[in-house]
Amino acid sequence: MAAANTVPGRRSSQVSVVERSRHVRDYVVARAAGYCEGCKEPAPFLRKNGVPYLEPHHIRRLGDGGPDDPRFVIALCPNCHRRVHSGTDGADYNATLLRDMKFIERI
Repeated sequence: MAAANTVPGRRSSQVSVVERSRHVRDYVVARAAGYCEGCKEPAPFLRKNGVPYLEPHHIRRLGDGGPDDPRFVIALCPNCHRRVHSGTDGADYNATLLRDMKFIERI
């Protein structure tokens, strides 16, 4: 049976967004030098501006009061980033990334 051709309903809501620092993002991506700081593999592709595509990940979530500080932000490939947020071992992997940060960004 085919899905009914319906129009999705709409609702309005308020969303709280924590503003992230562009400087921290740019620094973390530059620090990674084109390699995922999780799996150590090269970034999967280049952005249109020629910068390797990596995603900044806040090891301590900003929404939970974590700092927007390079000591707690790691550059991840999309696979590693999805692993942290959606993988069955996401919490353990995030803890591993936090331990690795002491070697990546000197405190």
